[in-house]
Amino acid sequence: MSVIILSKRPEEYECRRLLESFSKHEIDVTITHPDKYDIVVNQSAETGIKYEGAAIQKPKLFLTRTGSGTNGFARALIRQFEQEQILCVNSADSIEIAKDKLRTTQILSSNHIPIPTTMLVRFPVEISIVENKIGFPCIVKVLNGSYGEGVYLCEKKKDFKKLMEFVDSLKSAKTLIVQEYIGHRPGEDLRVFVVGGKVIGAMKRVAPVGDFRANITNGGHGERFEVTDEIDYIARETARVCGLQIAGIDLLFDEHGFKVCEANSAPGFEGFERYCEVNVADHIAEFVRFKLNGINS
Repeated sequence: MSVIILSKRPEEYECRRLLESFSKHEIDVTITHPDKYDIVVNQSAETGIKYEGAAIQKPKLFLTRTGSGTNGFARALIRQFEQEQILCVNSADSIEIAKDKLRTTQILSSNHIPIPTTMLVRFPVEISIVENKIGFPCIVKVLNGSYGEGVYLCEKKKDFKKLMEFVDSLKSAKTLIVQEYIGHRPGEDLRVFVVGGKVIGAMKRVAPVGDFRANITNGGHGERFEVTDEIDYIARETARVCGLQIAGIDLLFDEHGFKVCEANSAPGFEGFERYCEVNVADHIAEFVRFKLNGINS
């Protein structure tokens, strides 16, 4: 077995496309679901990983596509593969960084990569501090999320106050991110695809009418966007400092350039292939082939 793909949705477009491209590149591949694994940790030289109750043949490369849905078990599974000296793309650590939006901004900030001003808040929320440090309008996000879920725009102070009162009324432990609203081009952002340290293209995403979130899965549409030197540098550096070998980097249009909204460790690419006419699956297959050649040499 050359490659195992880990996905919670083996039927998704991206998995089907990867199977097609891997087959074309003569890469032996199979798709597995994280819920069908068991992990046994001992001092034996044998693999401590079982799939559907049976010992699994060790792959040469483990391609993870669980993204922000990577739970504690999936993370432990990836780490077990890593412990058994199997190359994981992406790694458990890099997936965890991308999943945690605050941790991502901390790493980007320390590496002088432009980001919106970001604040971690807990309850009860000191609205005056948010007003002074972030201002209104502002974006409120959950720590972990994808496809634009758990992201809210508060245009005015009263909107923010009502949202905080509602969240507080749920009486459950919660920690939220409040972020500066970059309104230079509202309802638009860029998805930049990075594979193996190289930018393979950029797509401008435009939100549907009445929504500020530009995710294609939320009804937005996309179009190919020219990759400038600035876009190329920011996207590559974001992927590098987060440890991501395959990444979807989301950039916001700022008055003076771009700021990083977030990094994605298992980016969807159906819209990217459709609107940009870039064969993302082939780029990933070629990168995997390059890594396999390095392992075999």
